[in-house]
Order: sequence, then structure tokens, then C-alpha cells
Amino acid sequence: MRTIATLSLFSLFGATLLLAACTTSTPQVIEVIREVPQTVIVTQVITQIVTLEPPPTATETPSPVIYPTATPTFLPLPPTPNPAEERALRKMGFYVYYPIEGCGPSIVQVGFDVYVSLEGGKNAIRNTPDISSAHNIIGYALPGEHLQVISGPVCSWGWLMWMVETDYGLTGWTPESDGKSFWLIPMDPPE
Repeated sequence: MRTIATLSLFSLFGATLLLAACTTSTPQVIEVIREVPQTVIVTQVITQIVTLEPPPTATETPSPVIYPTATPTFLPLPPTPNPAEERALRKMGFYVYYPIEGCGPSIVQVGFDVYVSLEGGKNAIRNTPDISSAHNIIGYALPGEHLQVISGPVCSWGWLMWMVETDYGLTGWTPESDGKSFWLIPMDPPE
């Protein structure tokens, strides 16, 4: 009997605790404070005032649009023959002729073996005969260097240009004369 009484007592005590836990009169309030970082948004408005020209009326003529054109920075002057040099070349036995009107004189022909004049520096060799651009230079022939004339002539800005081949196989265009000076000299002595 004692066992049942003890058990009843424990049951009663447990029920009381349970009942006490469930019948709490005031709820607990927990205050939660958290900081939220502020985000700053910057907005920038750019305005530009554009003035539009009114369209031309029926009586007005619109002004023409001018497009820029590329002009070479260096262009030689038109050829002016150097009579003293021509006379000196003729005295040496060279045949001086003008193969293209408005261009410099020549003492060279297709098939000639020539060398670059010892006076005047190296000759540019170009992939096109146009001398107004440095972008077409593919090599140089040094003073005294042997060249074989294989085609031409072509007149470029008053300069007489010949297609030549070097001893090492470079083929391109190089100037013979600008009307005042000769840069390609035939190797065979004039007859």
C-alpha cells in the first residue's frame, strides 16, 4: 500500500508541475534588437544641351559635306631636269631619255644590270611603285649594291620607278631618278 501511495504522490506532484507550466498567466516577451547597415544609393543625372539646326527651307541650299582625305606628308616636287647632270652623263656616254612624259629622265632600260649610286644613300625597295607612303617599303638597296632591272618604268609623283631584283632575291620597286639626280647607274660601261 505504501507503494501505491508513493506512486500517487509522485503522479500528483508531476501533474501539478505540468499544470503549473501550462497555466502561466503572462507570456514572456523577448526583445530582439539587430542593426541593419544603411545602403546609400547615389544617382547622377547628366544632361547635355544639344542645339539642332533647323532643316533647310525650300529656298535654302544645304551646305555640302566635306570629307577629309588622306594626304601624304611628303610629296616631291614635279621633276625639273638638271641639264648639267644630263650633259655629264651624255659626256660619259650614257643615253639619257624621257620614257614617261612629266616624269624624270632615265639612263636605264629593262634587262640592265645596275648599281645604286654611291652618292645619295640607300634606295628604298617597295612592294608598289607609290613613293607617297612609307608603309610599302620592304627593304633597302645600299650604295654600290647590284640590282637587275626586270620591269618598268612607272612614274610616281615625278620619280621614275623600276621593278628590280636584288642578288638575294628581293623583288620590288625602286627609284632611278627624280629629274635632278640619278640613283641607279648601269653597270656596263656606256658604248
